Amino acid sequence: MATRDTLSPKESQCSSGADYAALALEALQEPADAAYAKELMDREADGCQFTKDLAACAIVYKALGEQSRAEELLQTAEDYCMSGEEQIALAEAKFKVLGDKAAAVGAYEKALKETSNLDSLIELAKNVMRVIADSAFAKKVLEKAEAKISRAVEFSKLAAAAAEHVLDKDYAAAIFSKAADKLTSVPDLLALAGEVTKTLGDPQKAKALYERALAGATDFSAAKTLIESAKQTGDTVFMQATLKKAGDLASATGEYIDLAEGLASVGDKPGAAALLDKAEEAVAGLDEMQKLVTAVEAHLADDAERLARVKVKLEKRQANHVRYMEFQQLEKEAASVKQFLALAERVRLELEDPFYSAKLIEAAEALLDGTGYQFSRYKPILVAVDKNLDDTEWLGRLLDRAAENATDSISFRDLAVTAATLKHRELGVAKARAYLAAREAALAANANAGVYDTAKLAEASFAATQDAAEASRLLEAARTQATDHYALLHIGRLYASMGNAAKADELFTAAAAACSNGDACIQFIDRLKGFALPADVLKKWYAECGGHMKVPADKLRWAEGIADALNDKVWATEAYSSLAGQFTGSDAARFELSRRSRADLNYFGAARRH
Repeated sequence: MATRDTLSPKESQCSSGADYAALALEALQEPADAAYAKELMDREADGCQFTKDLAACAIVYKALGEQSRAEELLQTAEDYCMSGEEQIALAEAKFKVLGDKAAAVGAYEKALKETSNLDSLIELAKNVMRVIADSAFAKKVLEKAEAKISRAVEFSKLAAAAAEHVLDKDYAAAIFSKAADKLTSVPDLLALAGEVTKTLGDPQKAKALYERALAGATDFSAAKTLIESAKQTGDTVFMQATLKKAGDLASATGEYIDLAEGLASVGDKPGAAALLDKAEEAVAGLDEMQKLVTAVEAHLADDAERLARVKVKLEKRQANHVRYMEFQQLEKEAASVKQFLALAERVRLELEDPFYSAKLIEAAEALLDGTGYQFSRYKPILVAVDKNLDDTEWLGRLLDRAAENATDSISFRDLAVTAATLKHRELGVAKARAYLAAREAALAANANAGVYDTAKLAEASFAATQDAAEASRLLEAARTQATDHYALLHIGRLYASMGNAAKADELFTAAAAACSNGDACIQFIDRLKGFALPADVLKKWYAECGGHMKVPADKLRWAEGIADALNDKVWATEAYSSLAGQFTGSDAARFELSRRSRADLNYFGAARRH
């Protein structure tokens, strides 16, 4: 009973005017003790200095029928009001003491301006509904909160408040809809779907979110979480889709087996068989093989051919168990890329287990990841995958990554040649040609690309594909860019390396014709000497170049090259003889000095001292 005798012991727990006001209101409940309630208020009200306490006391005086005293305290409460929280207390008092909803809304408006975080705004909306039951204003409060949130848990909390306290399920559904548009991660979508079911009781809306989460799952852990959610929906079709998606993302035997058992439990035997196929391919140990046999016996016992096959494999594992243990110990001791790759090849040769080999190659690749890409370091990984596995997807990924990082001509040529000579020849040649075409397109779009860039591409093309016609096409394109004897000689050398002597001679002839002076002729022959041509061939081309010299001074410089570059004194003597009489004055003196120093064998004396 709410009387002085039952309530007075609680006074020791009161620490504010609002606490005493709450006790007084309790005293006014049937059977009411109004005298005790008034005694409490008369004792405490005059000492109150905060809006919350004054407003609470004003509400009690209103209940006691003392309107003037209530209004007096309410005015003092308004005079002292400073914060948003106090405006909320003032709004309740204005409505309960004065019956003035507009005044209460005005106080709530002021509180709304000063309230910003989600929890406080939800509490404000709840207070509005409890005091004045104005769902429109409560929705306005929640809309302010909506503009400040971004996480799934926040959207869910806001929607729950809309449905439970504002009694507006349509608005709650709109909040969930906006959240669905903004959120993309699988955990967020799953959390949202769970709250949609809980708050709206709408399994179709929840299912749409689950399906989005399923479509966005990119790893096995996310897909596994979806499986648990699918169980809760009770939707067999969705459960099958979830299990199949998880199967696409799984990589370990145990994962495939668990998923296969899940599909078998919902009646999808073909799906279970497909996952057990993957499990069989991925087995990497005796325990996994045993689990696979058990799963086949449990779910596909009528597949006699499969059951017999996996049992044979189990027997092989059991027979080679000691060897597997030895290799696993070597795997633990391996610390370098070279060691892992060597072990992977031994596994292929000695155990004929490509999945264990793949695991070891993956470990080798992991050692390189994060260290900065260099094709020379990743090339052994690529070669190991090609040699030991039949995994074209992995091989393609390695090749494409190399192509992305092949910024210089040396690494690009190495990549193209490596790709074209892989054991998986069809894939390798297709990739090499694609990279060559892409490089050609990039050069065409690059205004700064020059003759040597195109020539290097031609060189890489021939080295990779041995397609002389294609390489020749590129070399002819380079030739249109050549403007001097250096570039023409370079293109000619590439033709020669391809075995096209006629084209090489054509380019060498053009290079000789491009030499405009004696110095250029010497540069021409120096470059040809680097091609390791026979002496008589060098003489032929130098004579060709000399034939283009018209000015005596250039002819003299060309003659000097016979002695200096080719060390052919006899030919030099003949050349100087043919030039005699073409110089006068100082030029004649220079000619004579040049002749004596290069063509006169006795110029420094018949016998030299060393």
